[in-house]
Amino acid sequence: MSVEKSGFNSYTLKMIAIIGMAMQHTAIVMGAAIPAALHFLFHFGGGLTFPIMAFFVVEGYRHTSNLKKYMGRIFVFGLISQIPFVLAFAGTSMDKLGLESNVIFFFSINIMFIIFIGLCLVIMYDRMKIRWLFWILCVIILLLTILFSWGLVGPLMILLYHIIKSDKARKIAVPIVAGGYNIVFGIVIAIVVMIIMILAGGLDGLIDPEMMDMEMTGAEMAKAMAGLLFPIGSFTTIPLLLKYNGERGRSMKYLFYIFYPAHLLILGLIALML
Repeated sequence: MSVEKSGFNSYTLKMIAIIGMAMQHTAIVMGAAIPAALHFLFHFGGGLTFPIMAFFVVEGYRHTSNLKKYMGRIFVFGLISQIPFVLAFAGTSMDKLGLESNVIFFFSINIMFIIFIGLCLVIMYDRMKIRWLFWILCVIILLLTILFSWGLVGPLMILLYHIIKSDKARKIAVPIVAGGYNIVFGIVIAIVVMIIMILAGGLDGLIDPEMMDMEMTGAEMAKAMAGLLFPIGSFTTIPLLLKYNGERGRSMKYLFYIFYPAHLLILGLIALML
């Protein structure tokens, strides 16, 4: 007779990640159609997703019986998800600030490819004997992903989950890296936007001139502040991961692989209507 361990199994944690992902993506695409108060909850939920997802990517790498099949599945679903990703997010974020972001998002890549790149770094780490060469290639690859979804820090998180030997340490350190990165990234973006606004007079076409005369309403301010809860969500994954009991739980099969492009396609169609 088997006794179920206390804590969270992989199925429960993966479901938390999936729900958090759907919440944040919905907030980004729907924008003003969602009450301001919900943006706080949705962005917090979004912060939970990738630290959990990256953790189980490494777990999958360590336990898979067929690495080529595992990598191939991720890459194929990355291809499947790319058009829904572009439909959902092209022009939905910075356009609300009056900036032309649709071109940036059009040439960005979805999270499946970031996971694939992260796994490539893990494989390189395990197989490359010339360590200095590995780290040079690692830095180059990370810099090449900087404009992608969870770029730069996403593959790095996957690598850190693998190379940090202490199980407790990696469950604490990596979410801190995720939350810290998003705080710094948010500050940098705010500074860049302020500089662009100051120089807007000499940058025709980059920013909407009418935006300079707009005043943010309380609701708009609340939505802008809601993004601050995203890194808080990432930090919150620490106690969740520490409570991981190592059990599989219910089989998820291809749920995440199917859900990811499917929910992006739905959101993309909504974005077109909005």
